[in-house]
Amino acid sequence: MKSLGGVVLALMLAFCSGSLRAEPITAAEITVVDGDTIDARGQRYRMIGYDTPEVATPRRKVGSDERAVALLAKERLAELLHSGALDLAEVPCSCSKSALSKGTCNHGRKCAILSLDGKNVGATLISEELAVPYVCSATRCPPMPNWQRILEQQMKAH
Repeated sequence: MKSLGGVVLALMLAFCSGSLRAEPITAAEITVVDGDTIDARGQRYRMIGYDTPEVATPRRKVGSDERAVALLAKERLAELLHSGALDLAEVPCSCSKSALSKGTCNHGRKCAILSLDGKNVGATLISEELAVPYVCSATRCPPMPNWQRILEQQMKAH
């Protein structure tokens, strides 16, 4: 899973690199919402290329194991913010034209890539098993990962 995640992220970043305009940002400008969502400069951003477990969501019940790993992912992302030079690149979200025009794309969040010393923070979270690769096409995303099953598989592997 770890090597696949790195390959997927590398391919995704190579695909998007032509349209990225990364801008330096400081840790003080960022509030971590969860492992894959931040608030920065007055905007809420969903980090692309990876997914972390949910602390809570109105769409489904979140189990205690998922919530525990979600909090670890959130804490780890907050730690990473103080580990080196940060860049934030806003990128197009994967939504249909209809969702974009209605303003319902991505629950009102913008999409971005947050890099630490030139490396997507998602790659670190994936390598530490706090996230999984999650790559969307230009207009839609795959089904959300089943975190209960992922965590059960990780427990069996260790």
